[in-house]
Amino acid sequence: MKKFILIFLISIFLLFNLTFSTFAANIFKEGIYKAADFNFSAENTYSVQNVSQKDSVYILLYDENQLQIQAIRLAPKSGKYNLLPLKPDYRIAIVGNGEVFID
Repeated sequence: MKKFILIFLISIFLLFNLTFSTFAANIFKEGIYKAADFNFSAENTYSVQNVSQKDSVYILLYDENQLQIQAIRLAPKSGKYNLLPLKPDYRIAIVGNGEVFID
């Protein structure tokens, strides 16, 4: 019976650990990112959300010619905002101390 409980507790721990790391994989901090680096699909629509408790973030989306095509200011703990469809050559610039979740 003790073995069963131990195995059960270890299983639950691993399950929560994998779930958290999957969520954390889509959180980005300040920087410039290329859409191709994250395997974003051009057919899908993605949304951004500021998950930081107290810091604002500014999101800038640039096309392959470095022309700005979208800008979004996200307040702390913001709702979700849709991004334009992302092509592999697009760049995403995140400015600010907050953390952005891209879904």
